[in-house]
Amino acid sequence: MIMKKHFILSFFLISILVFAYAPIASAATSERISGYDKYQTAVAISQNGWPAGSDSAILAFGEDFPDALSAGPLSGKYNAPILLTGTYSLNVDTEAELKRLKVKKVYIIGGQAVISRDVERQLSLLKIATERLAGNDLYETSIIVAQSVGLSKGVFVTSGANFSDALSLGPIAAANQMPIILVPAQDLTAAQKTFLAKSKIPSTIIVTGYYDLSDNVISQFTDPELIYGSDPYDRNIKLVDQFSSTLNFDTVYVATGRTFPDGLTASALAQKGKNPLILFDGDTIPYPTLTYIQSKIISHFKILGGTSVISSSTESSLAELPAEIDSVIDVTDSIQEQQKYTPPKTVTVVKTDGLTEEVPVTWSLSSVHTLKSGTYEFAGQIKNYSDSVYLKLTIYPKVSKVTNISAEIILGESYDFPDTIEVTMSDGSTETYPVTWNSNIVPLNKAGSYTFQGTVDGLTQKVSLALKVSEDVKITFTDPELHDAIRRKLHKSRSESIYKSDIIDISTLNISNNDIANLSGLENFINLKTLDAGDNILTNITALTKLTKLKTLKLNDNGLKDVNALKTLTSLTYLDLSDNNITNFTPLKGLVNLTTLYLDDNEPLVEDENYTPDYSPIKSYYDDLDKKDFSI
Repeated sequence: MIMKKHFILSFFLISILVFAYAPIASAATSERISGYDKYQTAVAISQNGWPAGSDSAILAFGEDFPDALSAGPLSGKYNAPILLTGTYSLNVDTEAELKRLKVKKVYIIGGQAVISRDVERQLSLLKIATERLAGNDLYETSIIVAQSVGLSKGVFVTSGANFSDALSLGPIAAANQMPIILVPAQDLTAAQKTFLAKSKIPSTIIVTGYYDLSDNVISQFTDPELIYGSDPYDRNIKLVDQFSSTLNFDTVYVATGRTFPDGLTASALAQKGKNPLILFDGDTIPYPTLTYIQSKIISHFKILGGTSVISSSTESSLAELPAEIDSVIDVTDSIQEQQKYTPPKTVTVVKTDGLTEEVPVTWSLSSVHTLKSGTYEFAGQIKNYSDSVYLKLTIYPKVSKVTNISAEIILGESYDFPDTIEVTMSDGSTETYPVTWNSNIVPLNKAGSYTFQGTVDGLTQKVSLALKVSEDVKITFTDPELHDAIRRKLHKSRSESIYKSDIIDISTLNISNNDIANLSGLENFINLKTLDAGDNILTNITALTKLTKLKTLKLNDNGLKDVNALKTLTSLTYLDLSDNNITNFTPLKGLVNLTTLYLDDNEPLVEDENYTPDYSPIKSYYDDLDKKDFSI
């Protein structure tokens, strides 16, 4: 079981009860959006999608399709409903809806032959501003609308001779901010050719039947992508499937492909949720459409139009058509500490046919802000599915410190720059990161100190390397017992001198049980990482102050009283000071990287029955010690 850890969130977690029973997938639900005619249906769609109102609205001609077909993407740009009107006066239901919406501006699609100036005057009396997007014909109108929508994302192209393909395109074009350009069957108009010559269009997708557009028309677009189909319903499904990764199938809109108004006005609503619009052949579900619905996880259908268009029996049959979920694949993810996290909007489910699909999910959180690393688990819910899906989020610690490097070589020796450096993470752990140095040329013929800068992969912080090039000098040791211990380590005779070059690369040294009293001379062992000097008679450990690379240090059984020399050894992770005469532990206060610390059997030289050791300087990291032999 994953332990839940407390951390700071930007929200309240919702409690979720998970019951031990097999998951149940519910049948899809449906609702109908309709009115007594196409004008009222458009109003019903507007009320469904914009219950709180809208600053803008698109106004299209309700009696014929040509100019209106390019309106879908414009509704996406302005997040505006599409309403319908007649030629000579504003439809009364549309007028009432404009008032309810509190519209400030209406975009009129088409010229005065389809929507007259009288309609504009009526809108003006309602204190609604207007902008007319119209050309000399439907083809030029589609260009003007396209320029208003914008061309930066590319364009869709389809025939202007029928409306079905443009209906299929409406929600997808709007959601992707791509306008629809309507074209003739045999050749582009002069206005369209001029438009293409002057415009920078990054991509073109042409949706057409096999014989609807000539090669001459298609060839005038640069490197177009073609979506062919045998009939409007086949093309509708191929288009929806191609953009399925960007669509939300939780809700699917259904309209007839035999007439244009319901599908046109529905495109404005469908694009709001990036939902697909699927066309039926009147009251008949075409075979490609049927098999596609059966392959998808769909929770809800919205039927556009009355029962005379799509019957109640057809609506009822939809509930059992979509695929069912067999199981849900839990999610694992990771971020770095203190980063904002937004959970995925979809999860992968395995359907009863064995295939997988991405479906929307609602999590018990919307975003995470954490100040502490760890692993956390959250529950999510899929519509019409009883079981929960789980998100396991691992939050990795961030880099808290990049430690600069120091090194020393003997004059004339070569030096290999490290490929990696060790960094300290926010949880106290260490990691290695690759590093690139600004120079790797070391002057080998001149003693001195040199500084190099390194760039650490993935970090903005720089690291410095302080390199000392030293003369090779003789090392002397005050304590003869220490001198003999080092000599034996180096396999040297008593008559041989010990030089800096002999000891500079030593990283591990064991000089325990040698009756050593003074560590002077050991300060030259600058690369020492492990030192065992236990079971001696040490009284002077000042030399240790310069051994800042030490990680493991054993000074047990020495009779030590003063450990001030240890204050600088902040890299220590293991320290054994047991069986000494230490009564002041303040020098250990800053050794926060310790994971093992032994202090038992430290008594004052003069026996005191009332003596109680004061470990308070260690209190700040006491709980982080993995091994210890004392209690606070």
